[in-house]
Amino acid sequence: MNKIGKGGLGVAKKGGSKSAPTALPIQAMQLLGRWTRVAQGHISCGMSCSCSADFGNLQAKDMEQHILDYLDSKYRTAGTQEVCRLLAERAGYKEGEAGSISELLRAIASQKDVPVKEKDQLSMLADLERSIGSLDEMTGGTA
Repeated sequence: MNKIGKGGLGVAKKGGSKSAPTALPIQAMQLLGRWTRVAQGHISCGMSCSCSADFGNLQAKDMEQHILDYLDSKYRTAGTQEVCRLLAERAGYKEGEAGSISELLRAIASQKDVPVKEKDQLSMLADLERSIGSLDEMTGGTA
């Protein structure tokens, strides 16, 4: 079972004290807080000119669609249709067009109408943790 520690999601040893029904919502809420902070940052894409047009920067939030497209592709390829339905129904996901990581994490946190197996939810959280962590590094964050 995964749990979020100081460095992010980790693997708990068997017999750990956290149960999945409690751990999943906590992990999702912690990751939601981290995503909210990271999504406000900017990714430097190179030198900006002095005209202040700021073409050299990209907001971390601009990567949201790419992350959601990755999740959908990964779980669709694996035949995990429950995850794809969760993305569409609860995160407003439409391939290449729309979706919300925040809404996805809120759905996992609430555990209301989430017909996705625990292991798949934990896997999604781990995928999101890696993606958000990478963006955090690019924005110069410390989370």
